[in-house]
Amino acid sequence: MKYLELAIPPLPSLLTVGHAVWLPGNCHFKRSFDVYDVILVKRGAMYMQEDGTEYAVNGGQLLVLEPGKTHAGSAPCTEETEVYWVHFKHPKALRSLDAAEIPWSAVLPQGHDSDTSPSDQTMYLPKYGDVPIGRLQPLLNQMVQMHMQLSVEHSLQLQTLFCELLKALQTEAKARPGSRASELARETVSYLQKHWTQPFHSKNMEESLHFQFDHLTRCMKKYTGMTPLQYVQYLRISHAVTLLEQTTLSVQEIAERVGIPSVSYFGRLFRERIGISPGQYRNQRQYQL
Repeated sequence: MKYLELAIPPLPSLLTVGHAVWLPGNCHFKRSFDVYDVILVKRGAMYMQEDGTEYAVNGGQLLVLEPGKTHAGSAPCTEETEVYWVHFKHPKALRSLDAAEIPWSAVLPQGHDSDTSPSDQTMYLPKYGDVPIGRLQPLLNQMVQMHMQLSVEHSLQLQTLFCELLKALQTEAKARPGSRASELARETVSYLQKHWTQPFHSKNMEESLHFQFDHLTRCMKKYTGMTPLQYVQYLRISHAVTLLEQTTLSVQEIAERVGIPSVSYFGRLFRERIGISPGQYRNQRQYQL
């Protein structure tokens, strides 16, 4: 199944949600507008086309029509068809990719209380295929009912339910079997998260994960953007930032706590990632507080 990669923030914004039963002979009209149109078929079948590509959306399937593309019914319904639709506003997808290629282990910057803007992140939405309509239906019914009786009191709750729907659809993507390389990247990340305070030894990784270090490195680089050593250094410096902000430990003590006994090497790594020395960072944070 193909998935659309959407940049967040901002989060997608719900515009409308609805439910209907289409009779035989009904056919979707032609249009092109600047929103996403999510069609979920509970039973029956809808026949759609988007920029010339045809889709038969059967019961238990979903189709996401993208903004700026022209879509229309490619044929009328041949049987009674029960449909939910969700329209939402969001920038165009960054790309389309297979479920196995989604970089679940990609490392994202950790936010700090000095940040003034969020880091770039991504979410994933199925383009076309099977979805668990039975499990989604209670949520969809709640959204439809709330939309029909919408008030200021419930507007935020409706947007929250929409995010729950997006989360459920993404969870389905994560549950699908990934490539062996992506799974190995996740196993490597998990190993490093458990052992980052210990001295870094490639042989220990090979013995625990049963793959050569070069292969582990290639897989992790592809799906996280970092080598194993770079990821360990990332974890160490991230933890050091927290200790500088929340404790009075000396720089030497912090370096030792995060697994870097050489304070000069720790200082160099910290400057490379943060841009200033540990002492300068602590002084700036104390001044800001």
